[in-house]
Amino acid sequence: MLKFGLYLSKTFLFTWLTVVFGFLAIMGLFDSLANGAEIIASGEGFKGTLKYIALRAPVIFDRIFVFAIVVAILLTFTKLIRQHELVALLGFGISASKQVLLLTPVVVGAACVSITFIDYAMAPAVRSLQAWGIGEYKVKNVTEDNPLWLEDTGRIVRATDRLAYDMLGDMEIFFRSDAGEVEQILWAQTATYMSPNWQLDGVRTLTVEGADGEARQVLRDSNTRVWETKQTPKSIARLAADPRDLSMSEMRTFRKPGNSGSKPRFAYSFWHAHRATRPIAALILLICCAAMMQRTGREDSGDKTLILGITMGFLFLIIDGAMATFAASGGISVPVAIAMPLIGFGLFGGFLLIRTESL
Repeated sequence: MLKFGLYLSKTFLFTWLTVVFGFLAIMGLFDSLANGAEIIASGEGFKGTLKYIALRAPVIFDRIFVFAIVVAILLTFTKLIRQHELVALLGFGISASKQVLLLTPVVVGAACVSITFIDYAMAPAVRSLQAWGIGEYKVKNVTEDNPLWLEDTGRIVRATDRLAYDMLGDMEIFFRSDAGEVEQILWAQTATYMSPNWQLDGVRTLTVEGADGEARQVLRDSNTRVWETKQTPKSIARLAADPRDLSMSEMRTFRKPGNSGSKPRFAYSFWHAHRATRPIAALILLICCAAMMQRTGREDSGDKTLILGITMGFLFLIIDGAMATFAASGGISVPVAIAMPLIGFGLFGGFLLIRTESL
């Protein structure tokens, strides 16, 4: 039994690494070609293309690693079918359920390794892409259509431009009283980080405290003003990033009441729970794939079932993505959005497995 388990694990592991490398190479190449003009315009040249592919690799891997596991499982069973090894396994009494048990450690382990890699590699890569401002990170950065809002020691701060990694543009700072009423509004053309604070230039101010409907004049301030805050370019990059592009520790920070982020608190809660439950998703998909791939016909190559399995993997991603959209926008609760795909496919896989055992 142990030898069978080791053989299946090695077969899956080699297949999984090949699939992951293939997906990353193809998708990274197409992604770099789509943004080739911007990469060249940045002055990086061919080196910039390699740099872009390397920085995008953790992001792409985060999007495809569950599907890569599904494809690797299906190809593992396809190999067993074509070499008539599945018949031998069944002949030795290793049923579909036992095959799932033998593959569970390596499949769940691959999911855990994937999550660990994503957690450590993706957030720094996204911050580098934000600083570079290539491709979608021009849009996902701080823009007029996607402004950055944050609460900072009682003040409300809004920025609609990010001129450089350490420079924000078109700043508004609302100073409030202890009662929460706005006392003064400050506008700044630019805010440049000069540790430990931000230097404000092109400052205008409007005092509204005690106005009681009286018209007040906006005043230009020629003096150097400073935004005293604990925010740094690194923390601003975290705030501006999509919740999915953060590490789990950063998601935990932003999902706490009172902490600022570019999205509502429940969006960070969803993506934290989503990433933490991917090993469970991998196990459920293993059950579905193993039950579907029990083909022992003499001329059965497993090709048709492979196509059905890939379709099932796409269906899982579509449903999971729909739940992610609803949960991140507040349309459905986080536990329901996480549980629905897992329970649905878990019941489907359990039904197929029981049906296979009864045949």
